[in-house]
Amino acid sequence: MVTIREAGDLNAEALERIAWQSEELILDGVLLRRVDEARTAMLAVLATGERVYAVTTGTGFMARKDLTATEQASQQRNLLLGRAVGSAPYLSPPETRAVLAARLVNLLSGYAGATSKLCEYLAARLNDDFTPAIPRRTMGTSGEVIALAHAFQTIIGVGLVLEGDRTCPAAEALAARGAEPYVLSSKEGIALLAGAPAAVALSFGRRRRGAQLWRELLITAACVIDALQAPLDPYDAAVGRLGNDPVLVRGLESLGPLLAGSERSGRQIQAPVSLRVIPQVLAHLDRTVARLAEDTDRALGAVSDSPAFVDGRFVTNGGFHQIGLAAGMDGLALALAQGAELAAQWCHRLLDHRFSGLPDQLTVTAGPNCGPMVVYKRVLGAVNELRRLCVPASVGLADSSLGQEDAMTFAFEAAEKLRRVEELVREVFACTLLVARQAWALRGTPPPGGLQRTAALVTAAVEPITVDRPLGAEIERLIEVLEELGKEGPQRR
Repeated sequence: MVTIREAGDLNAEALERIAWQSEELILDGVLLRRVDEARTAMLAVLATGERVYAVTTGTGFMARKDLTATEQASQQRNLLLGRAVGSAPYLSPPETRAVLAARLVNLLSGYAGATSKLCEYLAARLNDDFTPAIPRRTMGTSGEVIALAHAFQTIIGVGLVLEGDRTCPAAEALAARGAEPYVLSSKEGIALLAGAPAAVALSFGRRRRGAQLWRELLITAACVIDALQAPLDPYDAAVGRLGNDPVLVRGLESLGPLLAGSERSGRQIQAPVSLRVIPQVLAHLDRTVARLAEDTDRALGAVSDSPAFVDGRFVTNGGFHQIGLAAGMDGLALALAQGAELAAQWCHRLLDHRFSGLPDQLTVTAGPNCGPMVVYKRVLGAVNELRRLCVPASVGLADSSLGQEDAMTFAFEAAEKLRRVEELVREVFACTLLVARQAWALRGTPPPGGLQRTAALVTAAVEPITVDRPLGAEIERLIEVLEELGKEGPQRR
């Protein structure tokens, strides 16, 4: 159970518990009273006849138009209808819950001018697992109006929600929970539609996956170092001191125990560069994940509502433009691709007797068998796609709303690209582990104690290659092994 007494209590830790662990959310009564006090002050200003964007005027290019009393009465509901132009595929349930929770932070701040009733309604929907179907791509808008229209039209009984592996009408899902559709009050439609809670949710989810892949790169690297019998000097603790980098030191401290007990005698004096720079690439990925985490945590606590009601006045602003999160996901895609490129090099070095001291292509006999050589060709295909995906999604402004909205972050596109990068990177790591497993089998020496857990899972998933056989299913099993290993042990946030 997560109790929120201040808007800031709904922080990264609370978001993790609510969105990914489905813990119940409780809103403190004192906090809700403060929300209503802020709304009362806002309504007093509105009563003076002040022109307020999306409340007494249209939106986008139509902000020039003042709304009649009749138009104002339907405006907040209409905001959530005409902008819902997306479609499948949809965000995962945890990501969707994170969107709702991140939006709730903004409403609880009081700066959105929403009612405590709306806050309680959203909390109740999080608690009864009400999961709007939010499209996860093609969101080229200033802000997130397409995604948020899909998210929050559901609370008024319109649109679709996720129920297991299917969708159902929102009105039907509300009725099943004994909940009436919510009736929006003044400014609540734009309070739900403005801002960037989805960028926060997407970044949070992707940084979680990035932390897992950091550990998968660490484990894959340790397996390759041992299987190739690479010199161990580049992984000495002294390298961390030489680098003047605490992040590098932490990576070496994680790598060291995995290699403890690895045989040192008979190794070459210097390994290829791709082996020597493993600590530096791990440190870069570690730091990239940490930077995205820092930006995500800051954005979660930010008020991205526009207009926001601050110090008794309405302030229009660009808080919805979370370019740092979009660029951060682009940066994470690049750092992951660099790790996969490194793994591809290790894969090829393992297949070459000049580096491994084992038969070329890691074949058992000198006959026509290809061994795991074609696995490396699959790696090349994956790396080729990764390189194409490294083009930033967060670059490329365009005009919309007849020029009124002419800057966007493309955070959804950055996240969607990053999902594919994550899949390909894990595929490369799995292929590399298969090749390392074959080197272990041919070398006939047990892996060091720190790799016993990993080696047991890998060897159980893949038999030694004595004659050519289809290997696709075994690579898929190693992908599952890596996902399991990535959730274990020390990770980087």
